Amino acid sequence: MTGTRRPPAPEETGTGEPLADRGPERPGSGGLLTVRPLEALPDLEGLRPGDPGPGGRHALEEIVTALPVAEFLDRHWGRDCHLDPGDPGDPGRFHHLLPWPELDRLLDGHRAWPLRMQVARGNASLPPSSYLETIPGRGVGREPAMRVSSTKLHARLREGATLVFGSVDEAVPAVRELAERLEHDLRAEVFVNLYASWGQVGAFDPHWDDHDGIILQVYGRKEWRLYGVGRPAPLPGDGPLNECPPRPLRQFELTEGQALYVPRGHWHAVRPVGGTTVHLTFGIRRPVVRDLLRWAVDRQLSHPDARLDLPLGGWDDELAGRLSRLLGGIGELLGAEGFGRYVAERDGRAAARPRHLLPHAVTDLSGGCPPDAVVVLAAPRPVAHGGDGCRRTLLSGGLRYDFDARCEPLLRRLLGRRPWRVGDLAREAAAEGGPDAGECRRLVAELLGHGLLRFDAGPVAPPGPPGGDRPAGPREGSPGGRYGGPPGGSPEGPHDGRHDRRPQEGRR
Repeated sequence: MTGTRRPPAPEETGTGEPLADRGPERPGSGGLLTVRPLEALPDLEGLRPGDPGPGGRHALEEIVTALPVAEFLDRHWGRDCHLDPGDPGDPGRFHHLLPWPELDRLLDGHRAWPLRMQVARGNASLPPSSYLETIPGRGVGREPAMRVSSTKLHARLREGATLVFGSVDEAVPAVRELAERLEHDLRAEVFVNLYASWGQVGAFDPHWDDHDGIILQVYGRKEWRLYGVGRPAPLPGDGPLNECPPRPLRQFELTEGQALYVPRGHWHAVRPVGGTTVHLTFGIRRPVVRDLLRWAVDRQLSHPDARLDLPLGGWDDELAGRLSRLLGGIGELLGAEGFGRYVAERDGRAAARPRHLLPHAVTDLSGGCPPDAVVVLAAPRPVAHGGDGCRRTLLSGGLRYDFDARCEPLLRRLLGRRPWRVGDLAREAAAEGGPDAGECRRLVAELLGHGLLRFDAGPVAPPGPPGGDRPAGPREGSPGGRYGGPPGGSPEGPHDGRHDRRPQEGRR
């Protein structure tokens, strides 16, 4: 059954929407599951994030080739820039992320969302009228709508302007998949911007960003100049920019198939060198010490001492006592145990990106999920807890899922982040003492309703032997019946997300 408490406010769930709007509850899990809003976690210890990914392979291994990922994170992350040479024999290693037809599709169907796309030249955004055209009578209320003009846009690009497409991870499936994997493995927020140009004029002057950036040179080459630290560990909103050093510390061309890491606060300038050049910037924001401090202070709001009026007469012994007690509570939360709780609560509130698979996503699941349906974990950064012998706990999307201990074989497979055919999932979990087939199908239906799982159309790995996990490694195998997708193909078609970010984020 599904237990309930006071629904959290949108800002408490971290999703920006009330809990009631997150899909209908689907009872019928036979007492295997209780779901309630994620609140404080005083009763959970030993929290751990989900597995790194299929086969335990870190997402950065697709990008960083010159040294082990652990060494890259230890030596360079947040400290110094790193140029990865890639494989000279495979300059097209990033082509699959953005094939030319995919970029054409973005522009052909684009309706000029003002916060998503811009055309820039010489540190200035060109007026939209220079690359957009009006479609009479097609807008809301028959008002004119705007679309990208191929004639105007091509002319601007021939003149040396740069096309900037923000949050392209919300529109291109391959980019979104890599962004999601980086978000999971780095425990971070990730957004991706696209930059394409054909001239020799830079889009932006030298600058530093308030987030880390990983740049993938997909096509062509660009000149980069690195000037060193401008502001140590800047935070969002810091500014204005201080003065850029007159001479770069390093100057080089980033060529096709290479990658570059630039920590936040490091001055850099980018200039195309002629010909076709396209790169993707993965902007990465991780929690900072300020976030932990704010969390520790906010946790004191439930204490009466934090809610009383300040004395009218000024400082007195009563106020000193109150503040001393609050400081003690904050100090306890700033230890190792408190840090673990903060990370768990933060990751447990992370919202999944919107994903659609129609018509299967609106299938009637009142009788349980069909056995030929393919499902996959939707949680971006799930937090798992081993439980007390009677339950297993999972935190995700602002909700706390308490499972009966019998669900452990099922949860272990789902946390592997691979697509599963429901029939195979039920059979393998039952062979290890998990729920029977009917219970599993009803439980999966309930988890789909809460958004912890989603339908998937991609190929699934072949089922493992009875009582065992399927082999680790990349997705492979045959599609899942009428819910499956083409073998070896991209599981999804075009998708435009709902949360635009300004292209100025992560500008390169």
